[in-house]
Amino acid sequence: MRKLPAAAQEERRRQVIGLRQAGLTYGAIAAQVGLTQTGVFDICKRYAERGAAGLKTGQRGPD
Repeated sequence: MRKLPAAAQEERRRQVIGLRQAGLTYGAIAAQVGLTQTGVFDICKRYAERGAAGLKTGQRGPD
């Protein structure tokens, strides 16, 4: 179960991208927003691959 609503997750992802574009390291971003470095890296990778669509919360589980 996710701890944050989808809108809050997407806002945090936008914050991660903004901090990365400002030049912060993955570790510094992780400490600031409460994620792991791997989580920050994954968000940045999805953004690089899919743009803003990569920040949207996806559906989990079978349809």
